[in-house]
Amino acid sequence: MKMRKMLIGVAVAPLLAAGSASADGMGLNPSFAILGGGVWTAESDLPDNSAYGIEIGADCLLFQPDNGVLRHRLSVTEFDDGPLEMTGAELNTHWEFEVADDLTMGFGPGLGYVSAKLDGDRNGLWAGQFGGSVQYDIDDTMFVGMEARYQITESDRFDGTREDMDNTRVMAKVGFNF
Repeated sequence: MKMRKMLIGVAVAPLLAAGSASADGMGLNPSFAILGGGVWTAESDLPDNSAYGIEIGADCLLFQPDNGVLRHRLSVTEFDDGPLEMTGAELNTHWEFEVADDLTMGFGPGLGYVSAKLDGDRNGLWAGQFGGSVQYDIDDTMFVGMEARYQITESDRFDGTREDMDNTRVMAKVGFNF
């Protein structure tokens, strides 16, 4: 729980302090969303179930391509099903394009850290992922969306057996633009 509070504090503080900061005419455009969906593990004998979390997003202030927008999304998610518990913190960068009025789609890579507990053993695992997202802006402040990503994690020993925590996640989101 302390790790989650620390990650949220570290992520929220710069967004609140920066507000509508800009570099070279680019705005931060911060957002906050609540996530809910499912996680499917790569190992067939490990459980699959629902997951939930939060996401904080902002446009990249260092670089923007000529077409589309680079947007960073920091998410903290929780998955708990029987013998497997996973808490993940991820930073994903998506290259997003407006495909219709108020509708954007994007894709890109990410890095993450997963705290996984299986059969009483807890291990911290580094992860890399690739995913895609779609977002519909209901109005200037509220949006709904969906994301999917595949995550490759380190393998580690849990209860004397080497386990792979690779997983696929699909989440719906409801959020606010600031």
